[in-house]
Amino acid sequence: MLKKTPYRKRQILALLLLLISGLGLVSCLILKNTYPEVVWLFVLEHGWEGGLIGGLCDWFAVWKTYSAIEKDSEVVADEIGKWVAKDLLNQETLRNQISQILEDPNIQKQIIKILDTYFDTHENTKKVLDKIWDKIKDPAKQYLVNYKFNLKEIQIITETTHDQIILETIKLCIGDTLVFISQEPSFLELVNIFTKQQNQITKLLLFFINIPEIIKGYGEKLKQGQNSYSEEEKYIDELVTLVSLSMDQYILAWEKLSITQKTQAVEALLAKVQELVGNFLAKFILEHKEYLRTTKTLIEYPPIREIFSLLESRIDQNVSFFIGTQISNRLKSQDPIDFRKKIEWQTRNVLENIRINGTILGFLLGVSVGLVQVLLNNYL
Repeated sequence: MLKKTPYRKRQILALLLLLISGLGLVSCLILKNTYPEVVWLFVLEHGWEGGLIGGLCDWFAVWKTYSAIEKDSEVVADEIGKWVAKDLLNQETLRNQISQILEDPNIQKQIIKILDTYFDTHENTKKVLDKIWDKIKDPAKQYLVNYKFNLKEIQIITETTHDQIILETIKLCIGDTLVFISQEPSFLELVNIFTKQQNQITKLLLFFINIPEIIKGYGEKLKQGQNSYSEEEKYIDELVTLVSLSMDQYILAWEKLSITQKTQAVEALLAKVQELVGNFLAKFILEHKEYLRTTKTLIEYPPIREIFSLLESRIDQNVSFFIGTQISNRLKSQDPIDFRKKIEWQTRNVLENIRINGTILGFLLGVSVGLVQVLLNNYL
């Protein structure tokens, strides 16, 4: 339901003027029969006649305008989209708007003011980020759960895990982990349990092999970047290399999980990283807010300048066309009657003024015509 229309007073005024014109015309016609010699009745008759005709024509024109909008709503929607794409938000206009934003000192001051209001302390910044996160958490979860890797992404993942630098980095991380694990009491306990479960011959052989020390030694060599290993360490290195090269399989195995498994994993992951990411972003925002404060315009702030420069370079006629098309499609999706009502709601003030002005202008023109006729009859 629309609220009480703001054009109601103008609409009442337009009706009153139209009614006054009609009553005035009838009154003049009656009085002329009684007082045919009165000149000003002749002039007023033309005035009221002009006001009535002008008012009725404008009333009809306004009604017909809204009726046409309802009837040809799709055509109107298309034309609005074309107007937006070609004139209102064409590529040059969008680029100019970006430049104005980057170079306007007032925009920079407004942003600083907003940052000072909502991101004044770490705690308040974290609260704002948590509110934002609450709004996007469910869509983000659904996106991650239903994401499917395409062939190009699979190729990139595979090539990444086989890159020599990345492979060496993974092995360095594994080496550090192995050194840590080899000194853990729980690991030593597992080795003892494993040894006790073997047969007598295997137990005898394992008695002469210090598994924790071998793993620790291999881990230390990995951390130091050494490539010379003992016989035992070579087998471990081959296993670590195979595991490192198979990292892409761990990632691609994600798609084999059920929706329930994916959902549980994503929910657990998001719950764990929310606090960490929130603290990181809060610290990032506060640090960069102080840096931004030292600049006069946004273009002096490198991260924003690079982002906007990237956007500017990507803007072409296709962007404007896309925006116009989306606007047209959105307008077309509305019911024609609702479409008409919404446009009427936004424009009725102006069109009621047209009705008022039509009646007044018609009256003035009618009076002028009447005066001209009287003067011509008297002097010719």
